[in-house]
Amino acid sequence: MKYSKLGALAAGALLVFSACSSTATTAPGSSTGAGSSAAASGGTGAEPSVCQNKKGSSSSTIDVYSSEPLEGTSLAQTSTIVAEVKAVLDGQKVGNFTIKVISLDDASAANKGDWDGTVEQSNATTAINDPDAMAYIGTYNSGAAKLSIPILNGACLAMFSPANSYPGLTKAVDGVTTPGEPASYYPNSYRNYARDINTDDVQGGASSEWAYSLGFKTAYVIDDGQTYGQGIGRAWAQHFGKIGGKVVSANATTEDYDPSATDYQALAQKIKSSGADVVFVGAITGQGTAKLWKDIRSVNPTIAIFAPDGVNEKSWFDGAGSAAVGTYLTFGGVDVSQLTGSGKTWAAAYEAANSGTQPPFYAAYGHAAGQVILNALTKAGTNDRYAVLQAMMATASLDTVIGSFTLDPNGDPKGGVISSYTMGATWPPTYKGVITQAQP
Repeated sequence: MKYSKLGALAAGALLVFSACSSTATTAPGSSTGAGSSAAASGGTGAEPSVCQNKKGSSSSTIDVYSSEPLEGTSLAQTSTIVAEVKAVLDGQKVGNFTIKVISLDDASAANKGDWDGTVEQSNATTAINDPDAMAYIGTYNSGAAKLSIPILNGACLAMFSPANSYPGLTKAVDGVTTPGEPASYYPNSYRNYARDINTDDVQGGASSEWAYSLGFKTAYVIDDGQTYGQGIGRAWAQHFGKIGGKVVSANATTEDYDPSATDYQALAQKIKSSGADVVFVGAITGQGTAKLWKDIRSVNPTIAIFAPDGVNEKSWFDGAGSAAVGTYLTFGGVDVSQLTGSGKTWAAAYEAANSGTQPPFYAAYGHAAGQVILNALTKAGTNDRYAVLQAMMATASLDTVIGSFTLDPNGDPKGGVISSYTMGATWPPTYKGVITQAQP
């Protein structure tokens, strides 16, 4: 494992991650077949039938939809994503058109403020039924994306996410994704989805290698049962085992916990009895993490805890309190402190406008998502969904706040970094450097 301490990191530096936590396979039809098309290959091939006659009805307005959970534990992240998308796009002129950003909430009170699948599907349906909708920016949660991608795919609407990191949305990864992914999300055999955040096979593998390099050799891996949590949990456990570590959770992989439980003492005792010296928690903040951390620490105060960006947010820290201290955290992108060029300028302006508060982790990625869509709309030069989709999928060497940005044929960013942190007694966590997967 390569672990770089603090130091200058060009936001645009494209670090090549080895396929080491698993074997990443090209998604079915990345060049041909299901999941392919002119949209995925930058403009070659036949226009999908569902993309025909998808020109907007307005001569003056282009609508861009945003769908994020705008309540609950993720609000500090998602509200900033929406604000940054609006800052880049809302009111911008593209030829004869003015862009209008329409923000939708995919959370519900019934789901305790977290994303709700029924609401997300309704949001996607609302967007496709608006003839002037040319892009859909979202979602925050990978499980929500699994539901909306196929709906948008049936109406040739481009979707771009600043936060989805589950690899199965765009590619198959042995031992991490499920059979049939990602083709099952593209029923019309072409790609309409892309993202600017790195995938969890990379983040999970890098995190597990970090843990191993620090001397932890026996791991217990748990997840919240959601798409994101299970995916990164599998990736973490699989890679940890491959590099010499021992995974003692069920079946030597990740094990679901009940996010609605009111007590995790039994699970905490199970972890302690296993002899694990490190536990990895694949979860998002709203899935019982505050109580989970407290119970793990109360039973086993000295055990190391690693967690991904799903909990790397202030609401998790506020909920877990002192139990959060000492946690090893990661983020699937470049840290705000390491942005350069226009990104550094943007971050400084954000802090100046927000009483010195550092932008949340995903704010820069929301801003970059807006830049990708603005570039696609500008290059398309028309309110035709297929032209916009082609332009988005062909994004290459675009100057954004996160650096020079290029999409691969699957719709994933080429290169990128994984950032590491340790949690102290106050928020935010301390940035430690870039971690990569170095071992096979």
